[in-house]
Amino acid sequence: MGLRLTELEAHEESVGFGGRVIITLQRAGNADIGDGFDPGAVVEVKPKRSETALSWKAIVARRRVGSIALAFDDPPSEEIWNGRLTLTILPNDVTYRRARAALAEARAMERGTARRRRDVLLGEVEPRTTNPDERPLQRPLNVEQARAVMGCIAADDIFLVHGPPGTGKSTVLAEVAVQAVRRGQRVLATAASNSAVDHLVSICAAAGLEVVRIGHPARVAESLHPHVLDVRLAEHPDVVVARDLFEQALAAKGYARRQRQRGRSRERFANAREANAEAAGLFRDARLLEQRAAKALLDGADVICATLTALGGSELADQRFDLALLDEATQAIEPLSLLAFLKADRIVLAGDHRQLGPTVLSQSAARDGLATSLFVRLLELHGDAVKVMLREQYRMHEAIMAYPSAAMYGGELRAHPSVAQRRLAELLTNAEGFDDTPLIFIDTAGKGFDEERPEGSESLANPGEADLVATYVRDVLDRGLPRDAVSIIAPYSAQVAALKARIDNVAIDTVDAFQGRENDLVVVSLTRGNAEGVIGFLADINRMNVAMTRARRQLVVVGDSGTIAGHPFYAAFIEHTQASGAYRSAWELG
Repeated sequence: MGLRLTELEAHEESVGFGGRVIITLQRAGNADIGDGFDPGAVVEVKPKRSETALSWKAIVARRRVGSIALAFDDPPSEEIWNGRLTLTILPNDVTYRRARAALAEARAMERGTARRRRDVLLGEVEPRTTNPDERPLQRPLNVEQARAVMGCIAADDIFLVHGPPGTGKSTVLAEVAVQAVRRGQRVLATAASNSAVDHLVSICAAAGLEVVRIGHPARVAESLHPHVLDVRLAEHPDVVVARDLFEQALAAKGYARRQRQRGRSRERFANAREANAEAAGLFRDARLLEQRAAKALLDGADVICATLTALGGSELADQRFDLALLDEATQAIEPLSLLAFLKADRIVLAGDHRQLGPTVLSQSAARDGLATSLFVRLLELHGDAVKVMLREQYRMHEAIMAYPSAAMYGGELRAHPSVAQRRLAELLTNAEGFDDTPLIFIDTAGKGFDEERPEGSESLANPGEADLVATYVRDVLDRGLPRDAVSIIAPYSAQVAALKARIDNVAIDTVDAFQGRENDLVVVSLTRGNAEGVIGFLADINRMNVAMTRARRQLVVVGDSGTIAGHPFYAAFIEHTQASGAYRSAWELG
């Protein structure tokens, strides 16, 4: 299954951040390491032939064609240098263990202020607010954005920012961070995914705040590396000294190893023992220097950014915050969200419960409540008293916005004048004869475009529909639209593969992968086509809301009305396109 590597030998040794020993393993014959053993993977290292149950746990630091570098929290014993080794990927249960720990800590909040905060989460106590001192906003905001900022600053416990697509939720969070820092408060900015945390780093840094990002540099966008704790520590004077101590420690360990290898005399054994003791002391001193440097950088930051899982790590163990900003809060399971709640006196949750919720693979766990985010539960408990909904969107032409607004947001969204009328034709070099309607539904009913299940796949594809989408996109590209201005979305991975086989160098992916993204032209291939009207997880209208709200200038939805019209959401969508002049039959297109 590709979960184990054999025929490896320890090749060289160095020291990484935190005093972690980095040992590079070389594969016999420089054979390829293969896929799966990516940076961050937890692995077990064992001697190939050993009479004992000897093993060491490590994390993959980097991978090359014929070698792999592993990071050990503590130096492994000398046996790792003697003979061939095997390497096995282990399940990484860090997220699970930290989520369980957060639940246990929240459950134990039985007294005083902590008890009151827990009772707010349980709906047994109403959240409180305090009238904040008035301070000028750093940037111009619309009415709802300004209300949201003041609501966040005034909240003593919790506040929710409901941000439908394109409404400037990030703008609000950046302003909240600025306002909190002006008031002398420490801010934690967090989210479930690395990409969402990277976005928080970007907006806070752009607002002029001092930002430190916790996380492995390999998982952080390269442009943000100047903010990453490990990168900044590498240049800190204390860490420079610590590096020298680590090198001395490694040299002492190497000397001890050579003494043991040369024989078993009492003198050599004493020399090895003395050298190992010296190495242990050097490691200890170096780690203390690194810890001091890390604390200085963290204490000097206005905003610390990290994933929810990282909040349970050692870097933030002693850190406490006045305010936590949890972005994409509707996509995080509640036990992980509690990690932010436990780190800060107040918490702001921003998200949109009309888009994708937490990913929960276990259906029984979902039924038991794990698929309900903390954002949704607090909204159900406390209602509009703790929430502001942003209503002005800065992404979509008003015709693209109209149906999602009506179907998902009570018709309350409005398009900012800067986007309300912009057209795709403005980006074309040849717009003659082009259908510049901002919203188009292409109905494939009667064309015989049936779904199918590719051999060896559990997903679905629709080759006829894929051909139609490819034809439409090629025509627009031939008219001069840049390829990076086009995105194609399909709810099924097999249809994504079929589309990629037909169109090169265009962003094509599933709905889930496109949350948080946008483009000028977005084509959505609904894929389903059957006589029974079975639509599968197209029935998840939150997922379809994501797909329909990615486009700025033109949204094209391709699907079979005969299959989808049995569902109220799609029936209403088809009626909307017919009434607004956005309906097209695939027969008209040839």
